Amino acid sequence: MSADSRNPTRSAEATSSVMASAPTGPAVNGDASAQAAGSPRRSRTTVDVGPGRAMAGELTLPAGGPPPGGWPAVVVLSEAFGVTQEIREVASRFADRGWAALTPDFLSTGPSYVCLVRAMREAVSGRPGPVVTDLDTARRWLADRPEVDERRITVIGFCLGGGLAMLLGGRAGIGVRAVSANYGEPPRVEALRGCAPVLAAYGSRDRMFARKGPLLRERLAAAGVPGEVTVYPTAGHSFLTEPPSKRRHQLAMLMVGPLLRPGQEPHAAAEAWERIWTWFDEHTGTEPDPAPAAGNA
Repeated sequence: MSADSRNPTRSAEATSSVMASAPTGPAVNGDASAQAAGSPRRSRTTVDVGPGRAMAGELTLPAGGPPPGGWPAVVVLSEAFGVTQEIREVASRFADRGWAALTPDFLSTGPSYVCLVRAMREAVSGRPGPVVTDLDTARRWLADRPEVDERRITVIGFCLGGGLAMLLGGRAGIGVRAVSANYGEPPRVEALRGCAPVLAAYGSRDRMFARKGPLLRERLAAAGVPGEVTVYPTAGHSFLTEPPSKRRHQLAMLMVGPLLRPGQEPHAAAEAWERIWTWFDEHTGTEPDPAPAAGNA
């Protein structure tokens, strides 16, 4: 029985056909010898999200075969820059700990700038729409894979993806067990109702999003959603990952960089990642594993 079939309010929603491609290369780091040594495996994916529409993405799996019940799994939602190397590294972090990680590219279902506007509209309005519907289709595709434990699906998102992660959690109901939303836009109370427990992180030095932390805390309480919101005093934006390449996004960084103050803050990042591992382990029933080495970030 799938997670969705246990929730009658979700089972009537549209079900699109889906497919995955063969692996794109030998290993996450592109080194065949590394795969032999036990590195995660990455492959491209294509999820049919509607007539004539598909969402590209990547699936990162742990080395070796799955346990008898399947791997726990996470949907990784990117920032507005799309599936960058920094987001791939997040998927690798999870695979290193024995999690399957799907990174759907929500900018791939049409012209990228149109997709970006649609995604931002949903995140800023705090209401789910077609983008979240497509992401829920991708989440179902992940849950239906034979090597995945459909009872242990989670979502993590960053910035734009952080807001979308909470909207997806509210839409999916019991199809998602836990959400990690990092420097994301808080959804409206009605969109949060039924969401899985939310762990949220913001950086106090982030002049655009730091004030969202207390607002999210209020809305989670109003929606009756268990949550934990932490504002890290020494951190800015994107402190959990390396910032996207400034060479690729010079204009965006020039416009909002002084407000966001992006960049890693090692102490805050270490604490926040440990909270994420604990949160997901607690809410999926898995036992904590040793943290991956810093070089696997």
